[in-house]
Amino acid sequence: MLDELTDFRPLPDLAALPPVLAALLAWWERKREEEARLPRREDVNPAEIPRLLPHIALLDILRDPLDYRYRLIGTRLVETMGGERTGKRMREVMDPPAIEGTVMLMTRLIETREPVAFTGRLFWLRKEYLGFHALVLPLSSTGEEIDMAVMGVELGQPEE
Repeated sequence: MLDELTDFRPLPDLAALPPVLAALLAWWERKREEEARLPRREDVNPAEIPRLLPHIALLDILRDPLDYRYRLIGTRLVETMGGERTGKRMREVMDPPAIEGTVMLMTRLIETREPVAFTGRLFWLRKEYLGFHALVLPLSSTGEEIDMAVMGVELGQPEE
């Protein structure tokens, strides 16, 4: 299962998200309701979510094999990762267990077309002492196929 492989644990109760992620989810849900479809990249207006920007990354979803490329990364995430990763693929910057777990999460995102939330420790950054909560929200350039995502990350103490 996911947590045995990566220490990533699903967060099925989206109502219990930390404040930054709850605000990101509320923004995405408003976008989805306004357009009656999955939000598109064009719907992502940084001026609407300025306090969330340091905590989010915009991802291009790639296929064959399933992967993602960092299109844009918030400053808080860049600091935590120890450097800029814009333009890099997940498979270039993560260890195999993190890749496998992330592919499982991205597969769930694509299949369900719904937000995916999870928690864990930053083991692939050699920062096991630092915990995180993450929320990945699907985006679509066509309103149908998921080809991008917005990921929010809130850092803190690891959960036991």
